[in-house]
Amino acid sequence: MKNAPELAMARKIGLIAMLAGLVCYVTPGAAAPAARYDARAKAEYGPIFTQVLQKFIASMPGLNICLPPLFGYGDVVNDTTVVNPDAEGPVVGAGVGTSPTSQLKSLEAAGLVSGIESTREVNGKVVRNVTYRRTAKGLAVSQGPSICYARGELDRIVKWKGPIALGEYQAAFVYYTVKTAHIESWANSPDVQAAFPTMKSVVKGEETKVRQIVIDLSSEGWDVAEYSKFLQMQ
Repeated sequence: MKNAPELAMARKIGLIAMLAGLVCYVTPGAAAPAARYDARAKAEYGPIFTQVLQKFIASMPGLNICLPPLFGYGDVVNDTTVVNPDAEGPVVGAGVGTSPTSQLKSLEAAGLVSGIESTREVNGKVVRNVTYRRTAKGLAVSQGPSICYARGELDRIVKWKGPIALGEYQAAFVYYTVKTAHIESWANSPDVQAAFPTMKSVVKGEETKVRQIVIDLSSEGWDVAEYSKFLQMQ
């Protein structure tokens, strides 16, 4: 079940997604031939969105390409995370061999987390739990609830949709790629890469993932939408 902040964020993203369907109707000049509109839009918004993304990425000091959050979610950061090694399956979307325990064990071998096992009796059965906490090394390469392993810089903007206008509110979906500028040595560990399969292409410099971000217009000008920031660089 989602908590209140997650629900609020989901509603906002849902609203933006709904508005995306209106782009062709509300975008200024949308009725003009596509070629003319594209040329005008690229000239007007391309430099703006590039500058916004460069500023946003530069605002994240140190490493900014991270593993999925293991110690919280969004703005919620926990000191510990607890797993039950005897009652878990593969991480959704990550494949065989990617249980939370296998992921945390690989990070423990790399010196990024440490675990303490405990047992308790539940309905006559002994249940094992392992409580993991980030080490000083792990905290040094963390952003919020995530442990990070590389530094990414803006490669290029692939495309964008919008800007969408609803009254005074404007927003655009911007799609972009990043290039890797630095990789932590522990990210080359076969065990870590096996536990986190998606990081392998980043480490090898073969990543082709197109990321999406929402950029909206405020009184301060165009900027990355607050509810879109935590989704980036995962």
